[in-house]
Amino acid sequence: MSSQRNTAAIIAVSLALAAGSAHAQVSADELAALRAQLAALQERLAALEAAQQSQASQLEEVTTANADQQESIDQGADNLARALGESASSGWLARWQWRGDLRYRNENINAEGAVARNRDRIRGRFGALARVNDTVRVEWQLSTAENADARSTNITLSDANSRKSVYVDLAYGEWTPNEQWRLTAGKLKMPWTRVGSYFYDGDINPEGFSAHWQQGSTGWFASSFVTRLAERSALVDSEMLGVQLGFRDSTASGDRYLMALSYLDHRAVEGHAIVQAGSVGGFFGNTTKATDCRSNFGGVCLASDYDVLEWQGEWQTRLADRPLTLFANYALNTAASGAKPLDTAYSFGFAYGQAMTAVPSSWELGLLYQLIERDAMFAQWVDSDFAGGATDASGYALRGAYQLHPNLRLGWVWMINELQVDSPARKDYERIMIDLSWMF
Repeated sequence: MSSQRNTAAIIAVSLALAAGSAHAQVSADELAALRAQLAALQERLAALEAAQQSQASQLEEVTTANADQQESIDQGADNLARALGESASSGWLARWQWRGDLRYRNENINAEGAVARNRDRIRGRFGALARVNDTVRVEWQLSTAENADARSTNITLSDANSRKSVYVDLAYGEWTPNEQWRLTAGKLKMPWTRVGSYFYDGDINPEGFSAHWQQGSTGWFASSFVTRLAERSALVDSEMLGVQLGFRDSTASGDRYLMALSYLDHRAVEGHAIVQAGSVGGFFGNTTKATDCRSNFGGVCLASDYDVLEWQGEWQTRLADRPLTLFANYALNTAASGAKPLDTAYSFGFAYGQAMTAVPSSWELGLLYQLIERDAMFAQWVDSDFAGGATDASGYALRGAYQLHPNLRLGWVWMINELQVDSPARKDYERIMIDLSWMF
């Protein structure tokens, strides 16, 4: 724009000179001055045009550099995407599977002789499964809990909005050399097959190692496992050694069935206090004594050993085009002490329908009855909700679930139980739990 204005000025001066020559007499000095001005304007115009050409050249270089840089960025992004794609399909990214869940629970507890309770509780779990190679994998999981409770991952909403605790819930390695064998070590999931009773709490993750063999998807299967219960520097360690043998198959009509026999040998238990420390510790109904204790909790210890022989069976069929599961569980503590040992436990029930995570409006409903005499089971294993988490109890549990949306489920359990069933002073116990669970 500046060079155009200068050009117009030179043209105007030239026209003025021509007009002056035609209509007026101009002195030689005035003519020389005008010519000098014209020459100066021409030099300035030449300089401006040169500067403009230089700027245009620089702009072109910048534009070219930007284009080269953008091309380099695009190429780098393509390479990164290609690398991530290769990693996702065959590299480290494909080895990881992340998962977790969050549950909000409202709970009402009415126990005879105690104040009725209503509380809200949360449970959060988050972890990952990593495949080290074709035969080895590791898994870890963090979860909420109060005071590292082995039988519960719930946290009660209380204590003036205090921070809540998170603990290591799973940490194990597993080797599967072939389709028949699986060897596991660490803080692992329960290594033995279970049915729908409340003999064991599903939140318990034993610590030790296990070996599992199966004939195939059907046929015989077997497990052996060692669970560390207490490590002591000055006394013998307490542990549980167990074995399980079972058989599963299907009928010509498509029904499936399972039977299993287990033996759980708890060692260095009698005369010891195999309980957690602090407020979550307790004997949970097992018989105790105050003499001949090698270790104690509150001045007492376990009065009996626990060598539990257990049988379980399950039948899966269909009724009105919905799955129906029938189950039964029986246990006998062969080492229970006393003239009349309280050594027997049994449970039976059914589940109808199936609430499936990815299928909205799917549902399930179940009912069971259970009785556990005082020393029939090692109480540290039993479910913490049924009858308040103790042996010496019996009763019913009605439970159900409804899938509201994919990965969002509403569940409920209504427990109608009796406590201290091995004594004349029986007490009623009722518990209602309503859950809202998100899976991700």
